[in-house]
Amino acid sequence: IGIPRSRFSKHFLFRLSSFILTDNHLDTTACYHPSVDIPYEHTKPIPRPDPVHDIEETHDLVLTPRLEEKGEHLEQGPMTEQLSKMFFTTKHFWYPHGQNHRCRRKPNPPKHR
Repeated sequence: IGIPRSRFSKHFLFRLSSFILTDNHLDTTACYHPSVDIPYEHTKPIPRPDPVHDIEETHDLVLTPRLEEKGEHLEQGPMTEQLSKMFFTTKHFWYPHGQNHRCRRKPNPPKHR
């Protein structure tokens, strides 16, 4: 593990479940976290849908029930107005700028003398 034997005894290392060590210069960090054995009784099987009777799920079919459960609705209209009022900016600040602005930027601008 890379731990000096003078700092810790074997009994102390055996009792630790996980720990983090750093050297004096903070150049090296050693972490020890062994895997935890989970009893079979505490596990659940992964639900696997029947490929014959299952309707192919699209992103909309998966996302809409999750959003309805949370009670969140995607409202795109007033969001930019609310943000501009909150942060005292124009509404144009919150729209995406796209590729045109990136293409016009000079890749190697001249250095000032």
